[in-house]
Amino acid sequence: MLNLITYRKDQFARLRNWLESEGYAYTSALSLSSTAQIALQAGEGEMALDVSSLLSLLDPTVGKGSMAATFEGLLYQMPENTVFIADETTAGRYAYEMRTIFDTVRQCDIEGDTEDQAMPTEEKPKRLIDLDDSETKELLDQFVHNLIGQDKFKDDFRKQVEIFRLFNSIGEQPILSLFLIGPSGVGKTETARILSSLLAPGESLAKINFGNYSSKDSLNSLIGSPRGYMGSEEGELTMKIERSKSGVILIDEFEKGDSAVWSFFLDLLENGKFTDSQGEEHDLNGYTIVFTSNTPRTEVQDKFPPELLSRLNLKVDFAALSDKEKKTFVSRYIASVAEKYRSSVDESLEDQNVIAERALQEISTTNEDNIRILKNNARKWFADYIAERNKVNS
Repeated sequence: MLNLITYRKDQFARLRNWLESEGYAYTSALSLSSTAQIALQAGEGEMALDVSSLLSLLDPTVGKGSMAATFEGLLYQMPENTVFIADETTAGRYAYEMRTIFDTVRQCDIEGDTEDQAMPTEEKPKRLIDLDDSETKELLDQFVHNLIGQDKFKDDFRKQVEIFRLFNSIGEQPILSLFLIGPSGVGKTETARILSSLLAPGESLAKINFGNYSSKDSLNSLIGSPRGYMGSEEGELTMKIERSKSGVILIDEFEKGDSAVWSFFLDLLENGKFTDSQGEEHDLNGYTIVFTSNTPRTEVQDKFPPELLSRLNLKVDFAALSDKEKKTFVSRYIASVAEKYRSSVDESLEDQNVIAERALQEISTTNEDNIRILKNNARKWFADYIAERNKVNS
């Protein structure tokens, strides 16, 4: 008889510990890539086989049934005393297909780990599609004000948001994708930060840097490695979208991603959903994904697959900021930190606009195009300004 035990995500760790205490060696089905490996694993004692990652083989639209037969054949190669387990959500998705394979399917009765619970369902991320028309206009007006420079992009972005909200409402466009290229420090990353902060003030942005995703195992890092493998079982993307209340995802340095990762996003942009390594499906309908790259415009077509580029809704080459725009940045930044310093440290500090005006006279913006470096220069100037002020007042 083939019996299946299903578990919730918060029960997994305790279920695995219990199985191992009973003498069962936990094994992911993905690790059994050959008959020889099955025999080797089976010869080492009783097994608890996690089939979560293979349940998608039961999908009737895949392989016209041949994949389901392969899955069932694997089960019958295992010793009679093998315990089969699977993620509850995934198993539920294929309950009909499993009815002729497993004799019984029951839910694990082990108490779950409350600390491993996912974000409550009522705390869904705030997305552009959640706003009404007046809220959308207000957000876009604030976005245009907060993002310095890139006027052409701002106009195009307004139009793309309008298109996205319309076609998402009829189920035709699940994701709004922006592909921003250009040199460092011109506002590409800031675009995602500003949009995220306007949608969910005070909440963290789900940011993934693809500088760490160039290896052959990069997809495992993104969506998790199968249960039972060494290393992190939960992928960075899964983890960050579960912890963020903003419907914005930032993918930095997209050009450094592996081809497997590009293929993953190809499917995600098309369907708006992805299944992680645990077999759990994540619905990103309504999300905005901002991809950034330092790749020169002339090299983009050669660097990225054409089928991926064709799925990106808005592709923009960010230009270096003008000297006037850089001065605007310095003025706003100094005024902001001065106001924060006065409210939290010293109420007698001069008016922030007066301080900002002095900063513009003393901070050179002519020869520096990178906003991050300008920010560091502005911070150093403000620290020197406060030290000088304290020295005079002491």
